[in-house]
Amino acid sequence: MRFIHTIAVILLLTALLVAVVHAQEDLRLVVVSYEGWEQLQQLASWGLQIINYQGNVLAALCSDEQIERLQRSGFQVQVLDAKPDADLKHYYLAYPTPGDDLAQWPPVEALYPYGRGVYIVKATTAQVESLARKGIQVAKLPTAVVLSRILPDAYQPAGKLAYRRSIQAMVDAVSPTLLIHHVCKLQDDDCLEYCNDRGTRYSYASAQLNEAAQYIYQQYKALGMRVTYEPFLYNSHVMTNVVAELPGMGPASDHIYILCAHYDSTSNDPYHIAPGADDNASGSAAVLEAARVLSRYSYSYTLRFVHFAGEEQGLLGSAHYAAQAAQRGDVIVGVINLDMIAYESVPPNDHIVEIHAGTNPASIALADVFMNQITKYGLLLRPEKVTSGATGRSDHASFWNQGYPAILGIEDFQDFNPYYHSTNDTLSRLQTQMMVEFTKACVATLAELAFVSPRPLPKSMPPNDYPPNW
Repeated sequence: MRFIHTIAVILLLTALLVAVVHAQEDLRLVVVSYEGWEQLQQLASWGLQIINYQGNVLAALCSDEQIERLQRSGFQVQVLDAKPDADLKHYYLAYPTPGDDLAQWPPVEALYPYGRGVYIVKATTAQVESLARKGIQVAKLPTAVVLSRILPDAYQPAGKLAYRRSIQAMVDAVSPTLLIHHVCKLQDDDCLEYCNDRGTRYSYASAQLNEAAQYIYQQYKALGMRVTYEPFLYNSHVMTNVVAELPGMGPASDHIYILCAHYDSTSNDPYHIAPGADDNASGSAAVLEAARVLSRYSYSYTLRFVHFAGEEQGLLGSAHYAAQAAQRGDVIVGVINLDMIAYESVPPNDHIVEIHAGTNPASIALADVFMNQITKYGLLLRPEKVTSGATGRSDHASFWNQGYPAILGIEDFQDFNPYYHSTNDTLSRLQTQMMVEFTKACVATLAELAFVSPRPLPKSMPPNDYPPNW
């Protein structure tokens, strides 16, 4: 009897294994149209393996049974790939730049229309690199996304936030000189004269990327902040995120706000020259300068300042960081990501910027606070909030994928930087006042949300203006 029982158990386990394998083989890569955040949550509750959502369309891995249920319920379903790779290793989102001719794109394994102005591509690592060099932003698709970890009521309504002279003093402490200095140091080749535009921070140019990471690390070290390197491996290359922290004081210190930017760059000649002044030395400089100002004070919540590598290869650094944060159980209540914040054509010189919030109510609430602070502290920006049409082409999307509230601050897409992903993306072509105003907005927002102490910490503070060769 024991022998028969053992055989029965083996047969049952074998049958279950076959069923699992069969179910995995039957998953299709599909696009589903939906309406609004509530309906998106409803679809997630049906057990769909959602891998991305864009406005009113989502991409998912679905069984035939799930597809039939969706169609019976009135949803439009389009099968993109009947036999996708189970781990989605070679699937990416691809965002063409304005005026792109798809016929001129580098070859990929497969190209599928998806949302407005975005495609799903199946591509090898080499093909992804070719897309990036062509100026096409790519983002690695995850195997699944989490819709929401933080409720929108974590935020005080933006309209009720009062003007505070202590925050005004912090806003006024932002140094244009230091912001420009950081861009200079990130765009240049350290072997040449100060602030040249011959450097690169290409993710596969390991020596130069590490040099930039060391510069960022040393800035936080000089402020007396807790700072770490966080390396990760991709395609046999080690890339490194840099993470600095101001620990919160008191019972809410496990709640975390993040200000972040990617520090890597690319161009049409990335191994040799990719200064990336706008994309994205500008965002990295703003994070560094905001940290300098904010580090004078103590807060109820923890503040983190994160610089990502590998963004140009598919948001690699932020995807790694956000996944690790979710695995640790980090309570991240808001993320502000800065990417390309220092270009506009002159004229119109209208200071229009975009705040991409997506459709998650908690992200929208964070965007409302950010925009409120721009108005309340008289900053020279004209922000436009983007919800259903929000882009996923920068590091905030990695936090969306893990269910964390996040926004992207970026210059006007309608006034797109013509030097994007080229050797001509240099400081001399930027309007640096935009970078200054963005930095001030971040300081005002984080000081408010993290509950800044009314008095500065009793510690020495580096001066606002270093000599040019510092």
